[in-house]
Amino acid sequence: MPATLTDRPALDVHHGAATWRALGTHVDVRTEPSLVEAAAAVVADVLGEVDRACSRFRDDSDLSRANREAGTPVAVSPVLVAAVRVALEAAEETDGLVDPTLGAVLAGAGYDRTFALVPSDDPSPVALPVVPRSWRDVVVGEAELTVPVGTALDLGATGKAFAADLAAHAVVDALGVAVLVSVGGDLRALGPDGDEPPAHPAPLHPGYPVVLGHSVADLEAGGASARVTLHDGGLATSSTSARRWRRGGRQWHHVLDPRTGRPANGPWRTVSALGRTAAAANTASTAAVVLGAHAFAWLEHHGVAARLVDDVGRVVRTPEWFAAGLEEQP
Repeated sequence: MPATLTDRPALDVHHGAATWRALGTHVDVRTEPSLVEAAAAVVADVLGEVDRACSRFRDDSDLSRANREAGTPVAVSPVLVAAVRVALEAAEETDGLVDPTLGAVLAGAGYDRTFALVPSDDPSPVALPVVPRSWRDVVVGEAELTVPVGTALDLGATGKAFAADLAAHAVVDALGVAVLVSVGGDLRALGPDGDEPPAHPAPLHPGYPVVLGHSVADLEAGGASARVTLHDGGLATSSTSARRWRRGGRQWHHVLDPRTGRPANGPWRTVSALGRTAAAANTASTAAVVLGAHAFAWLEHHGVAARLVDDVGRVVRTPEWFAAGLEEQP
């Protein structure tokens, strides 16, 4: 059954924006004030579908079924097929730096439930898998998914961005209006012309103001931030500040380095990147956090507009970020 706004008592609607929580994170939808509630309802429906198909924390999700039946083709929904394809494209584009087969590692480190329920400090020993991860062995067909034996898929790296892209398209298709959808800081701005350039150029959309920071908690506490204006496309921020916990005496966070199976340990606390889609932007920002000291060169080589902030607050921007001209002066 489609979700409705009455299903979400925490919904906050004001000045052309609606905010609430879904998929364990913050959701923000912005569009024309007269259509914001209708747009939020469309987004809520899409996020409900994504949750039912792609959640690692729901026993009844398609992803959980596929993980339980690893090695066997499992019939799954078109939403999960599309989400896994996006995740595998990210792995291919980054040569495995963004890897969707880290589910067993995250679970072994204690992130085996919705993050709000993960103990902040659990002395239990870490139980990491010994089977090598193998994203190239994931098989996805038109309506089937086969997870490699000994591993589990986790779409946390690209899933929220995929959801933002999917929801933005759904709003444009349903209402024919420009929209910004943010799911956990993965943003997609899309106009009525979608991804195609208009036949007759129209005035550029004035854009959506966005505040960048290490995490929502840090921003709420008055931490360092930057303001940008996003006109179209995707913008994503990957950070090692959010979703941190201790397990077995070791500090963990959710951005893992697939090469080590351990939390990424580079100098960058936060990386924000632009992309044609939210998924493309998130792929770049996540890869940069994993690459650490080699991130800037990788981003520059791939022509990515990005803003990197290290552990002491030093800010570095790629040439493409300056060229995009989206950052506002304080």
